[in-house]
Amino acid sequence: MDVIAGARYWHAETTIGLSGSLIGNVSRTDSANWVDGVASSKGNYWLTDKVSLTGWSMIGAGGADVDWDVLAGVDHKFNDTISAVAGYRALGVDYSNDGFTT
Repeated sequence: MDVIAGARYWHAETTIGLSGSLIGNVSRTDSANWVDGVASSKGNYWLTDKVSLTGWSMIGAGGADVDWDVLAGVDHKFNDTISAVAGYRALGVDYSNDGFTT
């Protein structure tokens, strides 16, 4: 099991465009950049010498009110240089500044 601390840089951008014969082409873009400090734990549990359960959890804040990231997966080691992971990852962020909201 590993315990990790660090920073995550975010860039989020939204573009909305409309086009039509009466209005022509109209588009607007808004974006935001911020950094959050994060704390994390990750680990592997070996079921056999080739198969393991792997996962991590991360939580952070700073520019955002909160952000989080979790992963759960199964890892298969084919040989010393090739492996594959199948799993599920979810990520979320709660950020709002000057009308830009995620």
